[in-house]
Amino acid sequence: MPQNGGGRGWATDEGTGEKVMPEKWQGLLEWLLAGPERQPVLQKDWAEQNDMHADSIRKIKRDVRFVREWDRRAAELNVHPERTQRVIDALFTEASQGDVKAASLYLQYVEKFTPKRRLIVDDERDASGLSDSELADEMEAMVAEIRDEEAEVDGS
Repeated sequence: MPQNGGGRGWATDEGTGEKVMPEKWQGLLEWLLAGPERQPVLQKDWAEQNDMHADSIRKIKRDVRFVREWDRRAAELNVHPERTQRVIDALFTEASQGDVKAASLYLQYVEKFTPKRRLIVDDERDASGLSDSELADEMEAMVAEIRDEEAEVDGS
């Protein structure tokens, strides 16, 4: 007969003095954080497998202590580099197959890692004050400088 999970069973860790959730609650939390790979798929099936009443799970999920830990663990999981990389890889795959929205999102992400260069004019004029040919000369000099830097790195 499934039992009600209730709020009983919280223990105090002697070393830290922090409250520790019951073992079944920890199992539920692990199951919730497993995402699409979780087995069983449905919450009611998890409750049945763990000899808990389905209403208990709804109550547990409303418990402030449980929600706080769930939020903390989910935040850690969601910013995990491996998970982020899978999303970026999927964006790249879709973008390379012609998905314009995916391409836009991928380029926004990559832009964060692209070094920015600023043009500094020695004669204290704004770049907007340069003639087209002066601006083109400055840009060609910058491109040549970048290519020289890349050649040094590749040759090292």
